[in-house]
Amino acid sequence: MVNFYKINKKTLIHLVFILASTSMFATILPTEAVECLVQPVYRFRKDKTPGREIIIKLKEGKLEGKIAVDITAGKTKETTEFLDKKEGYSELSILLPNTIGVKSDATVTIVIRQGKNIIKKTVNVPTMRHWNVYLYNHAHVDIGYTNTHKNVELLHKNNILEGIKLAEKTKTYPKGSQFVWNPEVTWPLERLWETQPEERTNVLNAIKSGFISVDASYSNTDTSVCSDEELFHLFNFSRKIQRLSGKPIDVFQQMDVPGISWGIIPVLNQQGIKYIMAWPNTDRAGFSHEGLDKKPLWWVGPDGKSKVLFLQPGQYANSGSMDKGGATGRPWFGQRDPQKVPLYIQTGDANVDFTKKLVDMEAEKYPYDFLVLSWSLWDNNPLDADIPDAVKKWNETHAYPQIIISGGHQIMEMIDKKYGDKLPVVKGDYTEFWTDGLGTAAKLAAMNRKSKEILTQSETLWSMLHPAKSAPRNEFEEAWRKIILGSEHTWCFEDPNDSYFQDAIFKVKKGYFIDAHERSIDLMDEALAPATEQANKTVPSGIAVFNTHSWNQSGTVTLSKEESGLGDKVVDDKGNPIPSQRLSTGELLFIASDVQALGSKHYRIEKGNSFSTKGCTINGTTLENSKVKVVVDEKTGNITQLIDLSTGQNFADTKVNGGLNAFRWLPGNVDAPKADTDISIKITENGPLVVELTISSKGEGCRSISRSVRLINNAKWVEINNVVDKLPLMEKDGIHFGFGFDVPQSKTRVDIPWGIMEVEKDQWAQGNRNWIAMQRWLDVSNDKKGITWCSLDAPLFEYGSMTANIALGWGWGSKAPWVKKLEPSSTIYSWVMNNHWFTNFPLTQDGPVSFRYRLMPHGEFNPLEANRFGLEQSQPLVHVLTEKDPKTKQLLTIDNEKVIVTILKQSEKEGEMIVRLRSLSDKTETAKIGFPSISPKSVNVCEIEENAGASVSNSVSILPYGMMTIKVQF
Repeated sequence: MVNFYKINKKTLIHLVFILASTSMFATILPTEAVECLVQPVYRFRKDKTPGREIIIKLKEGKLEGKIAVDITAGKTKETTEFLDKKEGYSELSILLPNTIGVKSDATVTIVIRQGKNIIKKTVNVPTMRHWNVYLYNHAHVDIGYTNTHKNVELLHKNNILEGIKLAEKTKTYPKGSQFVWNPEVTWPLERLWETQPEERTNVLNAIKSGFISVDASYSNTDTSVCSDEELFHLFNFSRKIQRLSGKPIDVFQQMDVPGISWGIIPVLNQQGIKYIMAWPNTDRAGFSHEGLDKKPLWWVGPDGKSKVLFLQPGQYANSGSMDKGGATGRPWFGQRDPQKVPLYIQTGDANVDFTKKLVDMEAEKYPYDFLVLSWSLWDNNPLDADIPDAVKKWNETHAYPQIIISGGHQIMEMIDKKYGDKLPVVKGDYTEFWTDGLGTAAKLAAMNRKSKEILTQSETLWSMLHPAKSAPRNEFEEAWRKIILGSEHTWCFEDPNDSYFQDAIFKVKKGYFIDAHERSIDLMDEALAPATEQANKTVPSGIAVFNTHSWNQSGTVTLSKEESGLGDKVVDDKGNPIPSQRLSTGELLFIASDVQALGSKHYRIEKGNSFSTKGCTINGTTLENSKVKVVVDEKTGNITQLIDLSTGQNFADTKVNGGLNAFRWLPGNVDAPKADTDISIKITENGPLVVELTISSKGEGCRSISRSVRLINNAKWVEINNVVDKLPLMEKDGIHFGFGFDVPQSKTRVDIPWGIMEVEKDQWAQGNRNWIAMQRWLDVSNDKKGITWCSLDAPLFEYGSMTANIALGWGWGSKAPWVKKLEPSSTIYSWVMNNHWFTNFPLTQDGPVSFRYRLMPHGEFNPLEANRFGLEQSQPLVHVLTEKDPKTKQLLTIDNEKVIVTILKQSEKEGEMIVRLRSLSDKTETAKIGFPSISPKSVNVCEIEENAGASVSNSVSILPYGMMTIKVQF
């Protein structure tokens, strides 16, 4: 206890203890009989200043009579008297002068004297600064996991209401011990707001009074799998509450999930959110805690300017609060009857002695004077009602460390003001770890990816076809909310072997995906409605094709058999025949060429045969068009040649897995991959517009595997559609598709939300390298050539080799073979399926799932071309049957091709529209915005949220790889 840590600087202090009485013991106590324990705390001296405590303890016997203690420290001398008491003293507590031991170590000499008798003692006093401990009270929000969604929602709503009551009860407590409840995310608050509107005034008053501290995000989310626009919707409800309450809601809390996408930084800046607090789990979290915990920093976004103050205090419940939670038996866990769940936990005790942590931080020479701790009894627990009294009791007897019950804003604002100008600045991606869970329900993950793209296009189409009209914002926002609930990190029960809770929770989670998809499709139909006509019992022969992008686009349009029943012939609006082809599926495919940016073209189906010119060819297992040539190996079904005909370069590296699109099954935790077998190949489309081969095979863990390879006339890319029909096996395994590209000395750049990340170079040391999530595309290229690879359904890839094979149980995730550094490679694997988790996710998945890929060879890397390609594949041309040409008028134009529109979004107010711009340039770009069809009343840049700021007179300037939000009023 005396030597807490190594002494850096010694100050000699003489403490003279004078024993004033004449009777103590028969003989003078030897020095060894007295033990001096230097405490890591400061108590209140008589003058109310803090004094370091030393406890003088007798190993045997007692001190009797009146005792006076003279304390000499340099030129400072103090006397402390202890009155005679009947039972005597077995120990004494003395407080040092208020400057001793605060900034440097000290050497203390103690002299004990009773009358003429003296005992001397020398003690080292290690440094202990005046610490403040900020305690963040919350219950970690898993939307599911510990109970049914209904019961979890009820518990968190009760926590808010009980938190208000407890805060009201303790509002007269001394500062620091007044209770503050942190809902952590806004999902509980939004559910309370919507389901119990009678509580809205109560809640708003509590927020205004500081009883409830609200943080910004709707949920704890896998941010790297969120789409660009989805990230904005994480903060919709908190922006509403901020406006209504007038209180700043400027902290993004991320609990449990290890890692955060780099692309969230510009979104936070746009939303007026200044801070991030991250509290990642330690399981399956790689190196996420190494060198990062408790070290605040400024995190700069991909645009080089947006930034937030970031703090990772450690894992949530780093206070030790789960010890108490576990001791209660967790009466909230797995309890079907909500009446049996207590409204709060109150045992009469809460251990708020955090001095051991502070002693360790002193030893580590921690550069700041604060410690931030989370107090959560577990996941989805009732609040701990003992905390304010425990903190009050501690603070009444300890000058330091002081404990301050806090909200996120108070904590981060303190760091910002006190240390903001002294903190390091970093860039890069904190690559997430728990995204692997998406592969446990691959069909649902793919569905959500599609829903996001459909909904984004629906927003833009609404603006195109309802110019200056209000949009059904509530319907759009509810669709986005369901998408977010799909991206939220909770899926199933803590114990997946409990069939009742596992099935009940997964049923609701699955419903989010399905509901989001249905709502997205419905909103697309509503957006297209102005282009359609009244039904008249006949299928319209006309087809309107819409381009939702800000550049002219060509692409395929595929009509169902029912839509194209009139014939196989397609003509444009001038009656010119358009190349088309009736597919083996009964669908009719044609090419819509050069559809105007944010505009449309009209086509018509007529009786007659498809019009065709010389196009694609297929000869055995060789497919070719005017741009690329593809050869499929007859024995493996892998692509052995992917040739760019303009250069003659083959991009397939057959030394890796024998070619591209190679199926591999991998058993959990064992590096023993198996290829598929029983290969059979057939021609499914003969051209001339489309040629396609389908490879059927058998694979471990699967009923069947199908891989289709398609070329479209004049398209410079290859289309792949793989279908894995998975068996519901409990044994841990994973499914991967390998793509080894022959691109020497390449760099791999990845599309992330609102940015482009170069693998390894742009990743934090603490980030995940075993698998990485992408948005729409990645690009493998050197200074002369490369290939852009799109994965439309599966977000995860591995770099270099199959490193995503960590299927360990509780507590073993930190001991897994996590990759520390990625060596340069031109090989990637699409990791499409797994059942590696032992909790929270489905243990099996059953049935067929499609995984679509697009591969486009090119010369030197061009971020604009890569991004356009990814967007055109993810957000293709949209069609609707209609006899009349809608003649969609272009709503706006951008005169700089390096600046694109990502979304047009109509407000609920008439004549109000939001435009989101993104730059794909490494330089600052200037772009002029034109309005050829409707003249706006005003155009303003939105510096914060979607509030009109500076007026745009002619053009806007956008940062390198930057994003901008503009409000247009017609």
